[in-house]
Amino acid sequence: MGTTVSTVLISYDVSAKNPEVKAALKALNYSDSYTLGSSKVYYLPNTTLWHKAKSSDQAMADMKKVCNELRVTLEKAVAVKADEFVGF
Repeated sequence: MGTTVSTVLISYDVSAKNPEVKAALKALNYSDSYTLGSSKVYYLPNTTLWHKAKSSDQAMADMKKVCNELRVTLEKAVAVKADEFVGF
């Protein structure tokens, strides 16, 4: 069970409407980019987002709800706790 609330990363594939899925998740305060240092912005891969205060269970529930509301098939997804990461 992924119940610890922290930074979570979710990556997914959907059958259609990825721009709408991504926009709906961003409306729930998920982000597709991060900043390292003072000003450089890094963008995550197209179907990967992160949230600063969710559990992996909550992230997966959000993903399933968004897909259900948009009537798209969630083909696969993984949500992981991501308290520490390195980006390039």
